[in-house]
Amino acid sequence: MLQSYWKKGISFESHLSRVQDLAGMYDEKELGTKHMLFVERTERVIKNYHPDPEQRKKFNTKNFNGNILIIAEGWCGDCSQSVPVIKQFFGDKNPIRILYRDENPDLMQLFLTNGNEAVPIVLFLDSNCNLITHWGPRTKHGVELLEKFKSDPENYPREYFLKDLHEYYDHNNGFDIVEEILEIL
Repeated sequence: MLQSYWKKGISFESHLSRVQDLAGMYDEKELGTKHMLFVERTERVIKNYHPDPEQRKKFNTKNFNGNILIIAEGWCGDCSQSVPVIKQFFGDKNPIRILYRDENPDLMQLFLTNGNEAVPIVLFLDSNCNLITHWGPRTKHGVELLEKFKSDPENYPREYFLKDLHEYYDHNNGFDIVEEILEIL
């Protein structure tokens, strides 16, 4: 079933190029701004992320030689932080393709998070495109920050949540993303 989605997926490079093109096209200021932020964050992660040697060793002990299919969107802050880390850590050994959530609602419905269409969702597939496991849409600490915001938005408003989330991503430098994925592979 996932093979048809795999064939539709695009490369990370095509994804980034598409988001760069979209950043200037939207009349809706907020969506264009989100795309520009996505590009800035993604480029920063690409520049600053370096795989942890211990995580590399751990990955080399895993028997994962399959494909990675990521459900993402170009306006999503979590995608801008996670997808480039996944590309840089796994991309040398594993083919990676990206699909857009809004263009594949039937696929997204299979991977809801608490009933929501949250992205990124990272699907780990065997060589026949059968699902092995999946991860997403954010790290455990990211989920804790989101729950803090949802439980008390008056004292922990959205602006604080987003600031804390992206500061966490910047300081953690992809370590938790990779660590959580390695735990489930």
